[in-house]
Amino acid sequence: MKLYSLSVLYKRDSKVHLLMGGYDLQSFGYFQRGSVKEFMVFTSQIIVERCREGSRSTVKEQEYMCHCYIRTDGLGGVLIADHEYPQRVAFTLLNKVTNTLPCLAY
Repeated sequence: MKLYSLSVLYKRDSKVHLLMGGYDLQSFGYFQRGSVKEFMVFTSQIIVERCREGSRSTVKEQEYMCHCYIRTDGLGGVLIADHEYPQRVAFTLLNKVTNTLPCLAY
């Protein structure tokens, strides 16, 4: 059970902005870490861009499971983990992370 990435993004007018992200790249080789991080950032942005506001979804990308939660105000979170990471735990964590941030509707 491994958590690789937790990102908070903001979706507004079909544009997605990365607000913050945390990445665990220790299990990858030193020279692979940059491209793996780019893959995680890009995948997170694409998933948030394609998901509806107020929804939760899980997408399998290569050997990773990408869990996405987007609030109705456009603030969203993406958690990238291995296939053993429980879906319920992922969405609970995303809910807590996005609810600790203030409302971005303006």
